[in-house]
Amino acid sequence: MTTLLTTPTHDAGPVTSPTLISLNYEWDELVPRSAPLVAGWARRFPALSAADDLGDLLALIPSAPDAILGALLRLGAEGESVAWRTVLQAMLGKAVLLSAGSDERFAEAVSELWVAIAEYPVARRPRSIAANLAWGLRRRLAAGAGVAGPPPVAGNESTTELNAVSTLAQARSLGLLDDRDHHTLWLVYVAGLSSARAGAELGISPELVRYRCSRSLRRLAARADLLAA
Repeated sequence: MTTLLTTPTHDAGPVTSPTLISLNYEWDELVPRSAPLVAGWARRFPALSAADDLGDLLALIPSAPDAILGALLRLGAEGESVAWRTVLQAMLGKAVLLSAGSDERFAEAVSELWVAIAEYPVARRPRSIAANLAWGLRRRLAAGAGVAGPPPVAGNESTTELNAVSTLAQARSLGLLDDRDHHTLWLVYVAGLSSARAGAELGISPELVRYRCSRSLRRLAARADLLAA
């Protein structure tokens, strides 16, 4: 099936989720008849002009993620629901990883991701879009499970608008993260690497990457008052 994943699913083991299978089937049904739709989008957003259909568009996202995702988010806000569906397809890998092999958890992640996409403030957050969506999804799922997630920063932004880059920088400057943990969180939540790819970069196992992220996020959640000061 033609699924581009922001984070590869193979890190989470074999994918047998009925929800994911259904989403991929739906996507494969959309692609063959999408050329006129994508052509119309491209006339309004030049960043999409190199794509002939949705499959091409999905494959182009890594080459210019903010330009393409930003255009799709704007189109979705104007009523083009397939544009939002394309963003969802691009982010499914992150949802798979966060679901830990549970189809129920994955279905919840997809639902939360759809809300995060629909609410994303692209005019004010035009950069690091994929990282911010992943960060917001991690917070939503952690909150739903009663697990501490990254604390919000000061201001009037909702959790889906959280800027991972600035929050990590603030936590580092306050001494809440050391260089090692800051780098680990940056690779996963800003660079968008899977635990396996981040582990290869750091010279550690994927399991240790996940442990560091979980431990660091709990530490930051415990000091949310300091980050918000």
